[in-house]
Amino acid sequence: MQLAPEQAEFTALPSQLLPMLEGNPERLGVTILENDVPVGLFALSVGEHRDKYLPQPDPAGVALGALSLDRRCQGRGVGSAAMRQLSDFVPRHFPSAQHVLLVVNQRNPAAKHVYEKVGFVVLREREGLRGPQWVMQLDLSSPAPTS
Repeated sequence: MQLAPEQAEFTALPSQLLPMLEGNPERLGVTILENDVPVGLFALSVGEHRDKYLPQPDPAGVALGALSLDRRCQGRGVGSAAMRQLSDFVPRHFPSAQHVLLVVNQRNPAAKHVYEKVGFVVLREREGLRGPQWVMQLDLSSPAPTS
């Protein structure tokens, strides 16, 4: 899998992420497939990996992090299609979840645009290790936009 060079600072490659997920019951790795071929990966997390984005713990939330999508699949709707499935997928694995949270670096407006297209909204801003970030949320009870 290859990331676009400008995205490398904003996410982790699967080879970096998978060891962090292994054996951790608070984290779930999710593979993105295109025609049954793995083309991306992200993590869904609760506990400390979710709460690090928040001013206080949020037991109703699940954090989405480290989304990486092969650059050859970008711009074709593969990532958006995966994000549209969150409303069905997340409650099956995290039954108490009411929303999904994530952060996007403000130097990565293309990612923000993709998340907004599938229903994420900006809750607030925060300072991250690599500059200002948007904290975004997807309400799992709302249907995902289709466009």
